Amino acid sequence: MTSEDVVIVGGARTPFCEWLGGKRGDGERGGLLAAVTAEELGAIAIRGALEKTGTPADAVEHVVMGHALQTSDQAIFGSRHAGLKAGIPQEVPMLTLNRLCGSGAQSIISGAQMIMLGEAEVVVAGGMENLSQAPHVLRGMRDTYGLGRPPRQGDELPKDMEDYLFTNLVDSTCDSFMAQTSDELCKRIGVTREEADAFAALSHQRTEATVANGIWGQEIVDVETPQGTVTAADEDHFVPGTTAEILAGLRTHFGPDSLVTAGNASGVVDGAAAVVLKSASRAEADGDSPLARIVSWGIVGLEPAIMAHGPVPASRQALAKAGLEVSDIDRWEINEAFAGQAVACIKDLGIDVEKVNVNGGAVGIGHPLAATGTRLTLTLAHELRRSGGRYGVATACIGGGQGIAVIIEAL
Repeated sequence: MTSEDVVIVGGARTPFCEWLGGKRGDGERGGLLAAVTAEELGAIAIRGALEKTGTPADAVEHVVMGHALQTSDQAIFGSRHAGLKAGIPQEVPMLTLNRLCGSGAQSIISGAQMIMLGEAEVVVAGGMENLSQAPHVLRGMRDTYGLGRPPRQGDELPKDMEDYLFTNLVDSTCDSFMAQTSDELCKRIGVTREEADAFAALSHQRTEATVANGIWGQEIVDVETPQGTVTAADEDHFVPGTTAEILAGLRTHFGPDSLVTAGNASGVVDGAAAVVLKSASRAEADGDSPLARIVSWGIVGLEPAIMAHGPVPASRQALAKAGLEVSDIDRWEINEAFAGQAVACIKDLGIDVEKVNVNGGAVGIGHPLAATGTRLTLTLAHELRRSGGRYGVATACIGGGQGIAVIIEAL
């Protein structure tokens, strides 16, 4: 490691909890974090990252937070509100970015670039999402109702009310739901329903074991809500006792040839994550013991109809930049947007599944869009340290036809 390297000192995340419109793994209605805005969740993650790393708030020189689906009435202020609520001084600049499902990884990359350019030595990077607060929208109202003048009771309104979350699951450039891009990829690569369900069951089982053994305590901080304290033990998307045989009985969502079911797709959850990045020289001066250094990254575009393939070219790009081979990687965190998609990427890259998502993935944990990339990277850094591995890759597909990957080296 050189003084010019960028290191991940540490980080924190909130529990990832089932959204208000879904059912928890125990069958009860979700929504444990529904009342907490994305910006507030982001603030909790930032504050937790600062506390876990012993970083004073006034040492931070920039905040970069991803936020994909802006759902609260103050979401436009995004990173700014999250940073200020976390206690970071108002003089510190703060950036909100959106690379959809890759936003949490992009924030780390953007923070690293700032440090590499000499614009900062200490950056907080992360992602935040509250999908429970996704509104329903009435479009075409602006010509009737002026600024700050909402409809009155009794007004005749358009009949077509849009579900803002649902419509954002469709990519109009390829006329496909995100799940259909996974199905298309699985058809091209050759992934069966049985393979998808087997991998999904493994994700549920690994997540259940990880929640039970308390490993998440290294990265999760509590969230106070009007209903009480939400802790690491409250991660609730995974279904206890899941098996491939149980999943095989679920219906597919897009016809008989589809592989995607409610049991082998990523969970819709709320949550946030953040990490503290520093230059290696600053970390040494501060007496830190960083988790990892950032080795390289890859960001690619690809055919929107197979956006689910994004981790493959992105990982290959990052590996080439680092001068590494797939065989050099000890642990992989591949976002499980869909189990079939993850299997397709594992097959195409030629990865040993025992190195992938060993503590569970998004099928069991859930996928809070912009927070996921940061969660993947933070989880990976902790896992490399636990397992004694050296190199790890965190990677995700991105709606619209992109992929992103970050390679880190354990310290």
